Amino acid sequence: MSMTHRKRHRSQLDENRSLALERVIRLFELAEETFGKNPELADRYVRAAWKLKTRYNLRLPRSLRMRFCRKCLSYWRPGVSSRVRVKSGRIIITCLRCGRVKRLPYGTGGGSKLPAEALGKNVNTACDQKLED
Repeated sequence: MSMTHRKRHRSQLDENRSLALERVIRLFELAEETFGKNPELADRYVRAAWKLKTRYNLRLPRSLRMRFCRKCLSYWRPGVSSRVRVKSGRIIITCLRCGRVKRLPYGTGGGSKLPAEALGKNVNTACDQKLED
């Protein structure tokens, strides 16, 4: 195998991975748009995104990792399909479908700090919608 062949193969692999990441991002956008009308379809989009992610060995951005359950692969909308609590320096996200609990460090205590933007805009909009009702 010549050096140019390896470089060509590597560049093709990088191109495929970047294209797959774009598709994963688009699938999460579609899941967010369709969740209100059809939650099952949103979950299907998440499963398709997970399949792409595993096939191309992608690392999802934190904003996408916080939007679905890794156990049942359901799309999370805080207050509807997940419960979000802030308690003693941690953010606790509970999936309402399978019951999986995700605990994330938050605040000024020791360990890594999680920015509020990592939870995405869904947290604020869900809270605002509940206050308006």
